[in-house]
This record gives sequence, C-alpha cells and structure tokens, in this order.
Amino acid sequence: MTKTEKAVKRISEMEAILDEAHKRIHALEEAIEAFEEYQDSIRELDRYYSGKDWKNDFEADERGELPADLKRGVLSEDAVYDLLEQNRDLLNRLGEEDGDNGAIKVYDISQEVFGCAVYPGDPSPERIVMLKKSEGAACNLTAIKMCAHNGTHVDAPYHFVEEGKKIDEVDLTKWVGYAYVAEHDGEITAKDAKKIIKAAREAEADFREKCNADSGIDASRRILIKGKAVVTEEAAMVFAKEKLLLFGNESQTVGPEDAPMAVHLILLGADMTLLEGIRLAEVPEGIYLLNAAPLNLGGSDGAPCRAILLDPWGRG
Repeated sequence: MTKTEKAVKRISEMEAILDEAHKRIHALEEAIEAFEEYQDSIRELDRYYSGKDWKNDFEADERGELPADLKRGVLSEDAVYDLLEQNRDLLNRLGEEDGDNGAIKVYDISQEVFGCAVYPGDPSPERIVMLKKSEGAACNLTAIKMCAHNGTHVDAPYHFVEEGKKIDEVDLTKWVGYAYVAEHDGEITAKDAKKIIKAAREAEADFREKCNADSGIDASRRILIKGKAVVTEEAAMVFAKEKLLLFGNESQTVGPEDAPMAVHLILLGADMTLLEGIRLAEVPEGIYLLNAAPLNLGGSDGAPCRAILLDPWGRG
C-alpha cells in the first residue's frame, strides 16, 4: 500500500468516526435535553413518594380498596426508590443536579437582615457604613446595629425564663441536626400538635430505613412549621411534654403576636429553644439536616442566625 493509499484509508476511517460521533453526540444532546425537561415530573414523583399520599395509597391497596386492573408499579417501594437513585446518579454524572451542589439541595431559610420582618416595638436593623474604598479608604467597612430578635433568629430559654440558659450556655445540637418540616396554617391546637409529632416520627422511621440507620436520626425533636401558624398554649404543652429540642416557625414569634408570653414560658420553660422568622415557602414537607447555629452572643437571650436546610435527597 502506497503512502497515498494509506493516507486515503486513514482519512476515510477518521471521517467515518467523525460522522458517527456527530450522530451520537446529537442524539445524546436531544436525550439530555428531554431528561432535564422531565426533572420537574420526577421531582413530583419524589414528593409523592416521600409524602403522606404514597403511604395512604399503599395502605389503601393493602386493604384491597383499589381496582384490581389498576397499574400500580408506583406503589412498589423498591421500584420508585431505585428509579430516584438512578436519576440522581445520572444527574451527578452530568454534573447538573442543583448547580454545583452535587446531590445535596441547600435551602437558605433565612431573611436578609436589613430588609427583614421586625416584631412590633423592636428596633429595626441598621447598616452603618464606616469606610468606603470609593471615597479613598483602604477598604469597605460596615458596622451594624440591631436587636437580637430581628429577622431569622433563635431564642434561648433566658429570653422569658430568668434562670434559663443564655445563648452561650445552650448546647449547639439544639440548633444543628435533623429536623422535620410540617405545613400548617392557622392555630395549632393540641390535636394538630399530636398529628405533627406523629407524622414526624413516621417520616423519621422511613428515613432511617432509607439510610439503613438504627439511630442518630432525631428529626422528630426539631419541628419546623411552614405556613402562617400560631401556637396555642395547649399545643405548646404537647410540644413541651415531647421534650423537643427546637421548635421553629415563620412568624417573628411563637404564639399570638399580641400575647406571646404564655406560649414562650411553656416552651422555653421546658428547656426548648426556638427558631423564629424562618422562610419555608420553597421547602417541601419532610426531613432535612438543619444548621441554625446562632452568633455566640455571650449572656444574651437570643441571637441572629443564618439558618439553612440540607436535603440529601435533592427534592427541590
């Protein structure tokens, strides 16, 4: 074979590879686009599987209440779980799930401080510009003036209980650990509180099974309420009896805004901590890893925090 013949053969082989690669890459691009477009539907399936509806439908099927000819593969726990795991693996391989966060979805559930909600009568946060590079200073420098209970913040027992622990005396595990998000609007009655605790424990048991963990999942002891909820005294007594580590809500206070003392005394008197002013509109119900560690303000009754929730299942 002459040099020219070898060149022709080589070029023809490479040309065939180029043509086939173009076809395969184009087909892959179309498949990836379709896969990404379908993620909203897969997230809807995940929310269904992780929530109460799947369990209710599964139990209805077990009782024989569903039509015999109904296709019900979605009620197979392994089928849905395996599909969701495969979906996460593919997203990880593509480097697409939740931007650069890998398989972990991070929810920022905090308010921006200088535009935050302020409890009636409390001073609003102030940003004081001390130095500006644009005016010739060596750096930009900001001072702040605010109430310890502005925006997203925690309450230590000392807030309403004179002999209660102050911020720097509270174990950080009260604010850092697994938590359960429940949705509720309006007054939380004693009956509602019991239902929330029951749902949290059921979710906790399911979570342990998914993680193959026998212990260390204590989400039912940190309850976060999504919605415009008001804790009644009766509900507060239920939560106190359950020895919660933390109770959190979206309002700037627990209990009625015009009379918060009684509810605070019940909860903080039980050595519970509170996380107030959180934002959960984008967070589905379920179990998350919470980090709401406050600023270490020695001797203080409360402190601001940058509260986040981590979702290892990527339900966002």
